[in-house]
Amino acid sequence: MKKKQRKREGAEVQYGPRLVGEILHDYLENSNEPLARAYRDGLFRELYPDSHPCIDLKVLTRQPAHMEIGDMILGTLVRSSEDQFTLIENVTEKKLVKPVRRNPIVFEGGTVNVHRLADGTYRLEFARPRFFKDYTFRDFCLAAAQELLVVARLLGEEDSEA
Repeated sequence: MKKKQRKREGAEVQYGPRLVGEILHDYLENSNEPLARAYRDGLFRELYPDSHPCIDLKVLTRQPAHMEIGDMILGTLVRSSEDQFTLIENVTEKKLVKPVRRNPIVFEGGTVNVHRLADGTYRLEFARPRFFKDYTFRDFCLAAAQELLVVARLLGEEDSEA
């Protein structure tokens, strides 16, 4: 009887024993799964592990140093295994950049708003009133007329100086 000899050199080289770091690196760099894509996009690049051997809690923080006694962080607690937990610090609040308003409001009233346009001229805008038994169209017109007189006095002085 003749024995069949299999040559698995290629497969053993490809799937043979490798270091865990090498396998993880290959997964994160070449995989198309959501975790690998998030890693490549930089989601986990600013997390620093903070673990202590006396407890089964690993803390992933945004600062590279150990937490001080009494420090509090906001985060998500995840059960990693049967007896270990991981706390991942939430993303720090991003500084909100206020956009520069193209037409800032110069006068804001109850019935009338005045905007300054880019060329320095003014644009008038009426509010949309809600009418009731006690507040009619006539009341709105009177209130708007009073606010327009205030606007004319305030902005008329600025125009005469220029």
